[in-house]
Amino acid sequence: MEIEKACRNVGFFYVKNHGIPKNHLVTVFPEIRRFFDLPIEEKMKIHIGKSNIFRGYTPLGKELTNEKKDWHEAVDFGLELATDHPDVLAGKPLQGHNQWLVSLPKFKKMISTHWDLMLNLGTIITEGLALSLGLEKNFFQSFTSKSHNSMRILYYPPYEQELEENAGDGIGAHIDYGFLTILYQDDIGGLEVKNAANEWIKAPHIPGTFIINIGHMMQRWTNDFYKATPHRVISSGNKSRYSFPFFFEPNFETIVAPLDRFCDTNNPPHYEPFHFGKYLVGKFTTSYAETMM
Repeated sequence: MEIEKACRNVGFFYVKNHGIPKNHLVTVFPEIRRFFDLPIEEKMKIHIGKSNIFRGYTPLGKELTNEKKDWHEAVDFGLELATDHPDVLAGKPLQGHNQWLVSLPKFKKMISTHWDLMLNLGTIITEGLALSLGLEKNFFQSFTSKSHNSMRILYYPPYEQELEENAGDGIGAHIDYGFLTILYQDDIGGLEVKNAANEWIKAPHIPGTFIINIGHMMQRWTNDFYKATPHRVISSGNKSRYSFPFFFEPNFETIVAPLDRFCDTNNPPHYEPFHFGKYLVGKFTTSYAETMM
């Protein structure tokens, strides 16, 4: 099966004929550019430090990977819940509302539409992943029925290292710590993936497609049968790049543990069971430590 081959050898694959309307996709990058072209004073009105659930704008150089400043700006989003929603009133972790600029009403509409479309696409891709593993199509449904998803927009400006000390790549080499990532990127390029031969290869833009990669939760569930792949973004010397990843995650209360079918006496479980939500809160707290100050 093509999905299994891709996940075993690279951990990334493209999807086409995905059913996402073209009339939506043509609005995505113009709206993203419109936001990042705003003056810094305007963008700072929704600074992530003003949110207690890690949502909002992060300025250039305020995220670190491998102790280097990532050369990008970002805005983070989650499931939009009103302040009087039962989960918010109950104080459930990471639940609440996004930050929006009233000056960009079309931007909010585009983000909300994209969220709904990616949620549906993530469900379909998860079914394909289950089948590729020899599982029932709906195997992961009980673990993702209330997926604790997140989404972000990213802007990689032209690289000018002399303006910042300790500046690194657009994003330094890392693996995604969740379950599944659905990436929509522009045509500039810059995404690189480390393959099974330990070589960095380019993951170029292919019109009309999304790039899919598995994260650390899939690696743990399959006991390393599928492995999350290191990837990075190399900033362009003189061009701006934009991307739009959606992170399709397990339910907050999910206990992630190696599945029996991937364990035996010759290959015992490599991981202890753990609580995804607690792990996620810890990751967010560490990743956004500087931006929340």
